[in-house]
Amino acid sequence: MKYSDILLDLDDTLIDTIENTRLTLTEIYDDYAFSRYFPSFHDFYTIYYANVSHLWELYGRGQITKQTLQRERFIGPLNNIEEVSEEQALAINDDFIARIMKKGVLVEGAKELLDYLHPRYRIHILSNGFTEMQYIKMESAGISSYFDKVILSDKVGVNKPHPDIFTYALTEIGVKPENIIMVGDNLFTDIGGAYNSGLDQIWYNPKNKSSEDFEPTHTVARLEEIRDIL
Repeated sequence: MKYSDILLDLDDTLIDTIENTRLTLTEIYDDYAFSRYFPSFHDFYTIYYANVSHLWELYGRGQITKQTLQRERFIGPLNNIEEVSEEQALAINDDFIARIMKKGVLVEGAKELLDYLHPRYRIHILSNGFTEMQYIKMESAGISSYFDKVILSDKVGVNKPHPDIFTYALTEIGVKPENIIMVGDNLFTDIGGAYNSGLDQIWYNPKNKSSEDFEPTHTVARLEEIRDIL
């Protein structure tokens, strides 16, 4: 067996963060009567998603802090609404975080994949998510017991794709680069970071996106396909 260890991204690789976000934002939209400000939930969600995706991209590149991301998550979409103050937007963000941590929807096939991997490999989380949220999210999704190590960027002090977090993970786990493989959905942070750090990768790519800069070691459209690789 070539690999002894598996590195797994958490959000949208195992936990269905997109769906959990949609469910939570639906609650926020209804409970705060956002229909006063947006023509539909779809309009609100589209603005929110564009804003938060940009913030996460900047965070992954080290161009903004965790605090800025959290601060701007709702301030951006609600910025032009006079009735909503900055203080209220920050309170809505706190409410959003409290709610989404309790959502437990997994990516299709995630539980089955973990059941397959757990008796065969040491498996670890490598995530850019925030410490105060990720452990609760894993508990809510019922997957906390599967992992040997949980390595989070805000504790390490550097985000994926920076090679330092991959070096830290190898040292923390005690494994050589050739004996571990990274599984993740984000081509830039997960796959590109592992590639540039000399680790094999499995790109979970359900939307069949293209990779122009490099060729990932493996690409799968469904998590169940990983069993055929490992």
